[in-house]
Amino acid sequence: MSSPQTFSPAHLRHLRSQHAKSNDYGRHRHLYLHDLMRELAVSVGTQVGRRPSLLDYGCGKGRFMEEMQRLDLFGEIAGYDPAVASFQAKPSEPYDIVTCLDVLDASERFVDAVIQDIAQLARTMAVFDCLTKPAPKSGFTPHPPYYWIERVAKRMQVAKTEVQFLGLAGHERAVIIAKPMG
Repeated sequence: MSSPQTFSPAHLRHLRSQHAKSNDYGRHRHLYLHDLMRELAVSVGTQVGRRPSLLDYGCGKGRFMEEMQRLDLFGEIAGYDPAVASFQAKPSEPYDIVTCLDVLDASERFVDAVIQDIAQLARTMAVFDCLTKPAPKSGFTPHPPYYWIERVAKRMQVAKTEVQFLGLAGHERAVIIAKPMG
């Protein structure tokens, strides 16, 4: 499986620096996604006839994977994050479900390549979580939910969308569930 360029050396250095500066960087729990992940595990598990596999793409330090392990929903859980040594090995095979949480909004220049990469790694479903209303002075560009939905829809089939924390600066986000094309 050929991979698009999803980061530059400078971007990777920046991310590694962020991880090194703060122990909390890359440790989001995403508790608001737990019910959705339960639903997807059941739905996709029924489709594939077993407990589905999960890849957390851009997993940071692995906190969301720990949360999913505690929920005991998946047969296999793996993470990929080129900025974290313990997760920098890129998967060579697809997973039933791929999550991409707080990655697209931090990868502006590489958004389309990241979505394409995830489309190749998602056997059944992908979940994107994108910040839409960043806190002032955060360095992130605000984009309305439809911006992220349109970006994902160029490379995957959007199945469902929702907005979490509507109107709350620093927290509002678009959650997009998508399927591979075809």
